[in-house]
Amino acid sequence: MIGCTSWLVPGTWLENAHLAQGLVDYEELLVASWDPDTQSTLEHELPELLTLDLQYAVHLPFSDAADAWDAYRFFEGHRFPALNYVLHPMAHWSDYAWGDRVALENLKDVVEPYERMVFDVGHHLLGKRFPDEWKSRVVEVHAMGVQDGKDHLALDPATARVILPWVNDQTLLTFEVFDLDALTTSLRTWEASCAG
Repeated sequence: MIGCTSWLVPGTWLENAHLAQGLVDYEELLVASWDPDTQSTLEHELPELLTLDLQYAVHLPFSDAADAWDAYRFFEGHRFPALNYVLHPMAHWSDYAWGDRVALENLKDVVEPYERMVFDVGHHLLGKRFPDEWKSRVVEVHAMGVQDGKDHLALDPATARVILPWVNDQTLLTFEVFDLDALTTSLRTWEASCAG
């Protein structure tokens, strides 16, 4: 399945989902803070998000494990049908009883083993390497272009070749680019890479 981040244009999760619908199979809801405004917006938008022709994953890139846990419990409490939850290996994250749809992402400076993992190609190429022997743990790939020390660019053929071995029929492939044009370019590049 192919997905994208929920930040293609400045706006809400719902506004971005309307743009993603028809381009990808799922949208990864980027929830980077946990405060009353965030919770209120999600309360309002979740019902309509579920009416769109999209599935969803949830990315919780918090540095505070308690905030990540509260956000996770919010989605679970709403019985939100998340394909996957993406966590960062923050301090004390393992103190909580995460469910079986949670995966841990590799960061530039931290690559911590977990039974379900997210392979971020930008973090892999610009920071600590993701060990090949953990490939079987990867359930999601964060895809993007990586050039001249920068990531989150439109996918380029060279980076696509790095990503290809990490993806199989069961892998969620999330284009972590924050621009609609970069997404459409990335989708074309990926299609050409798979065909070639």
